Amino acid sequence: MRRRPSPGRIDVCLSVDVEFTPNNALACPERPPLGDDWVYGTAGGRSQGLGFLLGCLRRYGLKGTFFTEVFNTYYFTDAPMARVAADILADGHDVQLHLHPVWRRFLNPRWRDEPVLPPLGSDSFVNREPAEVAKLLLDGCDILGRLGAKRPIAFRCGNLDAGGVIYQGMREAGLKLASNVGLALHRPAEAALCRYAGLCTFSGIVEVPVTSYRLPLLKRRLSLLSITGSSFAEMRRVLTVASHKGVGPIVVLMHPHDFHIPLTDGVSARPRYVPDRLRQRRLEQLCRFVTANRSRFRVTTFADSVGRWTALAARQASDGDPVMTSSLRGLVLRTIENKVRPVMLRLPQ
Repeated sequence: MRRRPSPGRIDVCLSVDVEFTPNNALACPERPPLGDDWVYGTAGGRSQGLGFLLGCLRRYGLKGTFFTEVFNTYYFTDAPMARVAADILADGHDVQLHLHPVWRRFLNPRWRDEPVLPPLGSDSFVNREPAEVAKLLLDGCDILGRLGAKRPIAFRCGNLDAGGVIYQGMREAGLKLASNVGLALHRPAEAALCRYAGLCTFSGIVEVPVTSYRLPLLKRRLSLLSITGSSFAEMRRVLTVASHKGVGPIVVLMHPHDFHIPLTDGVSARPRYVPDRLRQRRLEQLCRFVTANRSRFRVTTFADSVGRWTALAARQASDGDPVMTSSLRGLVLRTIENKVRPVMLRLPQ
């Protein structure tokens, strides 16, 4: 019997959304936005957020793509995110563009005097004209350059709220790669963008979606492949199935603030932070797994793969889009870790 040929190594991208939080300040001005303290999450003199994340990748010799949000500078000015970007770049990681348009509401000098909950859609790109999208993207590129990064070639929209107009704007702005799609979070109106994983081309832009997978016993339910939403058993299962089927790139989503827990006392407007050992352990396990299986997985970045992915995208368009299913054991562990554990330990969810 002839053995099925190995599909070879698949690409794995460890993608990080680096962002500050408005902290609902636009509706409640007494709650100030949280900046680099939210990203670093310092506890006991050590950064349990970005510091832990960079240290973990360094220990395993891995590089990530850090989609860095820059419209926060409309409130914080450049210095806080420039500090964050400098730490990321110092370790040789890939820095690309991430935008949350809701930060532009801080350009109103009277925002404190006129508190209002931002209207639905104010943090989205999909209801804008292509020229406006292009202008916002070019503004973001300029800000990212001020923060010390190279001109980006890739973009990820806030909330993974993807739509065709974004790709038209990206083309006008000269960007090449997107990672806007996450079917488990939002399903684009355009059927061509509804990809679980891999690559597709839309309006001349190569989309590299955050990987979505099915849950066993709940076949209509999807989950993002993420540090917060997936147990390590689920991540391992999805990667193993992807390797067997030759599905890639596989994109994992995380944030620096995933690795710490903010605690408030109900008095102070700013939280104190403690490490989230569970999620920190998940990242350690993931890094150890892909490193131990280098014959199956190539951990790469958007900047390093732009040429290869552009060439592969046209070929993948005709290969279908197989959806992967996680294991029952992984789902049970995830339920215990994400639902039962916080209740038992009285942790914020």
